Amino acid sequence: MLQSLTDSGRIVRAFSYSLKGLRAAYRKESAFRQELILAAILLPLAVWLGRTGVERALLIGSVLLVLIVELLNSAVEATRSEERRVGKECTHRCR
Repeated sequence: MLQSLTDSGRIVRAFSYSLKGLRAAYRKESAFRQELILAAILLPLAVWLGRTGVERALLIGSVLLVLIVELLNSAVEATRSEERRVGKECTHRCR
């Protein structure tokens, strides 16, 4: 267990997989691209408009939460479309 927590190769691989997923979302999901562009505008604005650290954290956190929810929504949509595709194949084979 301790070995797996300190395995730097595992951490690097996990990070590279995460970057590949973000790149794929950027390439394939137009809504994610739009929200990423808005985040690039809103994050500096949040730092500038927030008067205290708590306000800044809340503003930045809400922008990041929108991006996370969009990624989750994309994952659900992809899973659902794959489910439909597999279901149709199964239906055709069962007949």
